[in-house]
Amino acid sequence: MMINIKYSLIVSALMLAVISCNRDPVPPPEPVIDYVTISQLRKMYDEGVTTIDTNIYIQGIITLTPELGNLPSFVAYLQDSTAGICLTVEGTNTFSRDSEVKILCRGVSFTMYNGLLQFGDISITDQTELISLTPPALIPDKVTINQLLAGEHQAEYVMIESVQFDEPGTYTGTKILTDCTDEIDVYTRSDATFSSNTLPSGNGYIKGVASSFNDPQLLLRDETENLMTGTRCNASGTIYLSQDFTTLVKYADVSTLAGWKTWPQEGTKSWYGNEVGSRKWVQATAYNSGLASVVTWMIAPVVDLTTATDPYLLFESADGYDNGATLKVYVSTNYTGSATPWTSTWTEKSFTLPPSTQGTYSQFVSSGQIDLSAYKGGQIYIAWVYTGADPTGTASDKTTTWEVDNVLVAEK
Repeated sequence: MMINIKYSLIVSALMLAVISCNRDPVPPPEPVIDYVTISQLRKMYDEGVTTIDTNIYIQGIITLTPELGNLPSFVAYLQDSTAGICLTVEGTNTFSRDSEVKILCRGVSFTMYNGLLQFGDISITDQTELISLTPPALIPDKVTINQLLAGEHQAEYVMIESVQFDEPGTYTGTKILTDCTDEIDVYTRSDATFSSNTLPSGNGYIKGVASSFNDPQLLLRDETENLMTGTRCNASGTIYLSQDFTTLVKYADVSTLAGWKTWPQEGTKSWYGNEVGSRKWVQATAYNSGLASVVTWMIAPVVDLTTATDPYLLFESADGYDNGATLKVYVSTNYTGSATPWTSTWTEKSFTLPPSTQGTYSQFVSSGQIDLSAYKGGQIYIAWVYTGADPTGTASDKTTTWEVDNVLVAEK
């Protein structure tokens, strides 16, 4: 009997040893990561969440990146079928526009920046997964300016129909888009590859990403996402003078353009063409002239306002290395086209100046509409007059470079 008990104990011990030797380590269970929509993510912020402390992820299409220069390098926009959100990125931003990505949200925080809800900082290496570089194309939501002004569709890819830019010019800076009832800003960074391209002049649709900087604004993905060739609303369409200087050869006098004139009143300087990249303009400067006084005139072709009702003048200007040289605008009804325009009668017109920039060049700024209704029924000349100096030494230098572009005389 004792032998049987001992035998049983030995067998049991051997079986335990075998079982122990054959047992593989059991890995811990994978953490469960729940999917949430971007709309649900935004709701978390509305409910008081500042940092995500649970295992969740979002997934959607990247709608806007810094690829074309119209966003800072650390920003991108993401959208799913429910909403959109602005992302901030830690380190190198390698998001690709129109790609589909998955983002792990644990540890990521919300920030409200000038009215725009941002979500970041996100590590693309550690927290994102590329789902597809070529997912089905995202269709923009059709919205109205009024809806965007009400704060709806923030960070979403949208399309607005029956709209136009209220003034001609280029994309760079803040431009006003209107449906002839409401208005919204369209902002384009100067670094954008299309910033110097000319704005579409007609009425139609435009696409972009709804954003905010204190007030709602629209950010463009590129300059091709519009079709604005229709008849403008609330406008007669009459244009009396239009000049964007794109045909002016670099460093050639503006007088090489038909009807345009440039005359030096003091010194020998003239108005001449210049360009950077795809943008061209006309400019005057006393820099490096060695002249004690520089006064030079640029005069546009005669403008016939005989049948005008409510005409205005509009142009863009910029200054460079501002140290006191001035730019003024005048209108004359008795100038005859002579080489001494200063002997005629001219009336100075006020306009919006660009910010004074001492160490570089300013961005081009719209003059605002300069009312010319006092001159309807007749013909006028318009002149831009540069006044500066570059005498020996530097104490009395006034060598600011003044630039002018996109001149328009039209009906309001």
